[in-house]
Amino acid sequence: MPALLRYGLRVARARVLVALVLVAIRAGTVMGLSYTTGQVIGHLPAVLRQGAAVSTLWPLVVLAGLLLINACLPPVLSAVLWDAGSMTNEDVGDRICWPLLAPTGVSHLNDPVVADTRTQARGRIGFAIGAGVRAALGLLATRLAALGSALLIGLLFSWWAALAAIISTLAAEWRLGRTIAEEFAVWHRSTGGHRRADYVFELGLRDAVKELRVFGLGAHLVDRYVREWTQAMVPQWTARRRTTWPTLATMTAHLAVLGTLIWMVATAGSHGMAPSQVTSTIAALLAMGMTFNPSGVAEVARACDAYQAMTGLDGLVAERHPEPNGVPADTAAWPGHSIRFDNVSFRYPGSDADVLSGLDLEIPAGQSVALVGVNGAGKSTLVKLLAGCYRPTAGRVLVDEVDLASLDSETIGGWQRRIAAIVQDFLRFPFSALDNVRLGASHAVVGDEALAEISDTSGFTEVHRKLPDGWDTILDRSFDGGVDLSGGEWQRLALTRALFAVEAGAGVLILDEPAAALDSRAEAEMVDRYIELTAGVTSLMISHRFSVVRGARMICVLDEGRIVEQGSHDDLMDLDGHYARMFRTQADRYLQTGDTRA
Repeated sequence: MPALLRYGLRVARARVLVALVLVAIRAGTVMGLSYTTGQVIGHLPAVLRQGAAVSTLWPLVVLAGLLLINACLPPVLSAVLWDAGSMTNEDVGDRICWPLLAPTGVSHLNDPVVADTRTQARGRIGFAIGAGVRAALGLLATRLAALGSALLIGLLFSWWAALAAIISTLAAEWRLGRTIAEEFAVWHRSTGGHRRADYVFELGLRDAVKELRVFGLGAHLVDRYVREWTQAMVPQWTARRRTTWPTLATMTAHLAVLGTLIWMVATAGSHGMAPSQVTSTIAALLAMGMTFNPSGVAEVARACDAYQAMTGLDGLVAERHPEPNGVPADTAAWPGHSIRFDNVSFRYPGSDADVLSGLDLEIPAGQSVALVGVNGAGKSTLVKLLAGCYRPTAGRVLVDEVDLASLDSETIGGWQRRIAAIVQDFLRFPFSALDNVRLGASHAVVGDEALAEISDTSGFTEVHRKLPDGWDTILDRSFDGGVDLSGGEWQRLALTRALFAVEAGAGVLILDEPAAALDSRAEAEMVDRYIELTAGVTSLMISHRFSVVRGARMICVLDEGRIVEQGSHDDLMDLDGHYARMFRTQADRYLQTGDTRA
């Protein structure tokens, strides 16, 4: 609990300080209500004998005031706590996302240990860190109320009774906290199972809604989710059964309070207690019984665990996937000479097979190179190496003869800013069309005329004319006035985004399957504009559709992880090797007769 309170003070100091003051007032109010209730009862005989008077009615006035305060405090405290929790959640989001987004590489995103820690840091079933900060303040309120009640019991009746009541209450909460900690440790070990269940759940609600209906997979997916979730929960249920009796034993706290009450009633006469003392002691005992707060203990325990995961996430990523610690360099003019892959091999972590093996490739600065190959040949992996997202297992990726592996992380980040790319799985943001384009270079300012020219070049102008609010149209139907684009239209927008980045100063253009979602007419238009798209820019076009790349000055054929052929379209057709065979195979799908080299 102290760690959560300290964290809350760092990120929401004003709210937490106000909450602490309100918590102290509430604890004092609980104690005051117990004492004043006794005073009202004690003055009741005098009121009945003498009638209402200031000397006899003051306890009632005070009691009314305390009741008013006690009625007003909860909603005010709740509002402050929720505000503090919201600010905490905002900071938690930053502290979880930043260690995952800051690295220049991406290998940590595929690490199961990192993924499990990230899930633990986010918390589950309402037991996140923000909820824990609220629960910690609530638990502090009940603890202070319990201590105030114990103080009153000691002053009015017996310090031994007060000590027994407070110890039994705190001991029961401690035991329950241990039980919850054991249960949550079991949950940690099954985080992978919960992530699988969550994936199936999200698949059914968002990612595969059309396929579910077309193939009638709804019942299958529900069964799969129930099976995955049940399997993940079995260890937790086992732990709960194992802790059932210890949990029930925590109810002894109520028995201790009840025993103290019986003891006081039986010995009140011998202690010479007045009716006001008896009543105040009974009220204090009842108030102490109401301070038993197992749900608060549960939230704090789980939030503390999430907090530890969050604070350790940065170090975990740094330890398992350290950032490059090389030399700085000025990337502002890169590439000035060339990008070169020198005998590069690469295999993904955990794999025993190379995706690339002894690959040699050179992309001259200011020129365009096309890369073709069958699916799985390693084309997209090559792009990740070029961008510095991964380091080669062997060999070097050189920009102007500087090895990317020798650079520090800041320089790698600068190099990545020099790259504009349209990748196969490009993002479709639920923002306006203009924001979707400007994400290619969010720092840049490009005028309307330049934007229109870029849109013409990418072929997006025709789509733009159909948008109801032009560039301000939200590209998501779930928003009022929003629209969705077809796959080909989204691809034109992604191409516009990449060209926008080039206009803003990017030095390398990567087109990874730029025509994958285009129809034959749109593909033909892209082929016709290919020279315009890549003019004066160092560019790499990757495709398995040979009609898209046939106009490139240099075409490289990637097969089994290495470049096996390179040259112009005519040169490669004359060679009659891999390229020629694959080109004819594709051409035969469209032509019944005719010269496939035309």
